Amino acid sequence: MADEEEYEDDDAGGGEAFEPSASSGLNKIVKILIYVALGAVGIVLMAVISYYVALTAASQQYKEVSSIAVVKPPPPTENFNFTEDFRVNTADTGEPHFIKMKLSLGFESDNAALSAELAQRTPQLRNIINLILMGKTKDELATIQDRLELQEEIKASVNHILSEGKVSEVYFQEFIVN
Repeated sequence: MADEEEYEDDDAGGGEAFEPSASSGLNKIVKILIYVALGAVGIVLMAVISYYVALTAASQQYKEVSSIAVVKPPPPTENFNFTEDFRVNTADTGEPHFIKMKLSLGFESDNAALSAELAQRTPQLRNIINLILMGKTKDELATIQDRLELQEEIKASVNHILSEGKVSEVYFQEFIVN
């Protein structure tokens, strides 16, 4: 009987440690289900956020495109074309470079007095434009931004001497820097 008591004590004390309890298995399943549920909620949340971001971006893009279409183009201008090309050397020292350019000046189409003044002042205008071009180096005319600045400089200088109106645009029909 003593042997039986020891055996029962071993079963009573040590037997419980070796048997898996039902609650620990249930805890693992609950944890897995919680992780799966959190993952699914995260995926759904990301999908909803992506949808609203895409919807907002598409509506902003449409607004930008629609605002561009609403803007009226400027009215056409009358052009004063110089008959001869401009050909000048640049201000580069060392290696010589030159500029060859065809130029037109745009102004309001109903200003006949300005058209006559431009024709009368052609030699003076050519001199002003030649002086501006001779003051530039090849590197100062390398980019589009540089050429846009040159257009603005020519326009400001020409408008400074005109009395019958103002030139609104300077057009390069040909522009070569070599």
